[in-house]
Amino acid sequence: MKKMVLLITVLSLLALSLTGISAAADAKSPDNQVMNSYEGNLSQKRIVSIDLLSIMGLPAYFIAEAVKFKAPKPGWKLNSVQILGWDGFNGTMESIPRERIIALEVRDKDLNLLYRFADSQLPYSNFIRNATETYPFTVRLPSIPVSDEFYVCFYDRGAIAIASEILSETSENSFIYIEDGNTLLPANLPLFKENESVPLNWIMTVRGN
Repeated sequence: MKKMVLLITVLSLLALSLTGISAAADAKSPDNQVMNSYEGNLSQKRIVSIDLLSIMGLPAYFIAEAVKFKAPKPGWKLNSVQILGWDGFNGTMESIPRERIIALEVRDKDLNLLYRFADSQLPYSNFIRNATETYPFTVRLPSIPVSDEFYVCFYDRGAIAIASEILSETSENSFIYIEDGNTLLPANLPLFKENESVPLNWIMTVRGN
């Protein structure tokens, strides 16, 4: 009974926030341009969900999944980022996620910070949508001007496992961003064997105009 009361309370507290997010996500401008970090059909790719905290431990709190994009034209403004993620919710009370803080950054081609966003992961979670598999969530941004190449960096902090495509060779667009040192590393991680790194491509979509 106590668990049910907790569930109802959490849903009530998040309802207003979720409504705002959903409305914003649905209000897509007709002239928005869409750019994906991947090519082709996701259903035909080898996809795994990863959170860096599970692989790297506590230092991953300051490490992000980073994707490089290129603005399609001068004066282009980034207004949303969509990511595929899973928070571990499998439909049971025991799998309801505890609150953590996620973050997203937009950086220019020299890794200078253009915008930083941080929030509870709960409004973006599978749990609040009653989705038990990888689910797309959208972060709306206040029209960030970008030019040439830029990076979107997502700090999962163990709250959300991010969908990634398994590649046969190192990606030219997906990286691991290390805040301490302002450094990019190839998105190659030891998923299946401790001493064998697997090239990955983070699944991400950006929109702007």
